[in-house]
Amino acid sequence: MEWHAVRLFILIPAIFLFADPAAAQSWQEYSYPYYSFRVSFPADPKLESTTYQVSDDRAVEAHVYSVQRDNAEFKVTIAELGDPSPPEAAVVDHAIKTLSEGGEVKVNIPHRINRVFGRQLSILQADGSRASVALFDYNGRLYQIEGKSLASGSDGTADAIRFVQSLVFTGNGSNRSADEIRAGRPTCNGATGGGTADAQGAAGDGRRFEVRCRRQQSFGALVSSLNSGDLSGAQQAYASLSQLANNDQGRLANPNGPFAQAMSRIGQALQSGDLAGAQQALSSLRRPRDGGPRQP
Repeated sequence: MEWHAVRLFILIPAIFLFADPAAAQSWQEYSYPYYSFRVSFPADPKLESTTYQVSDDRAVEAHVYSVQRDNAEFKVTIAELGDPSPPEAAVVDHAIKTLSEGGEVKVNIPHRINRVFGRQLSILQADGSRASVALFDYNGRLYQIEGKSLASGSDGTADAIRFVQSLVFTGNGSNRSADEIRAGRPTCNGATGGGTADAQGAAGDGRRFEVRCRRQQSFGALVSSLNSGDLSGAQQAYASLSQLANNDQGRLANPNGPFAQAMSRIGQALQSGDLAGAQQALSSLRRPRDGGPRQP
């Protein structure tokens, strides 16, 4: 069964919604029109003006909105890149290098919110904490959103993922031209094993194609995380898949099919923190001949 025929939201609730109901009631969306974004925090965020290293030899003005708990940290950093702005790749690569210093990047995949493109990360820190991160170079600024589950206290992974997934850019802007978006379609499809027919069929519906592209990339991150034993990375990848399913306008598939059932078992296992159960469910998606995971 082809992955694009399955809509994940009919399988299980998005994984970033399985936090304790009482705690969930304290979450509230905050809007920042000047910076063109909205995000949900579990409490009123603290604002701090600081500097941000966009390269080894350059620091710029930055503003940080943050909330700290005993088991988790939630932070949005907006760094003013200045004029002229450094190349996007250099800014994002330096941010990833800084964020992962002393730790290990478990997931690093393309990400998109509305028409703003960036990177999505899962990082295992040296102290045992795990960070869910998204990075965007947009409107002359670097947007860095981090949800960190600390090694101490109760597991804050669900809240960290929920926080990062709540980011929304407003104003309908984009950091890609129409030509760049079109040019990226064959690359995405080729990277995930799709064919020319897929690209041609999606040409009349760019929105659906981009969702499908990101879904394939997130599925690859899910497989990679499960194979490497990274529970937090797998939860983040599955949360992305659930979010993308809500944006997909494709037809509903049979939720009782073998592929849908396997994905449901993966989601249920991840929701309960059962890494072995999720890995076992993944094994049912492998092709008998080559042992490789089925692609979305």
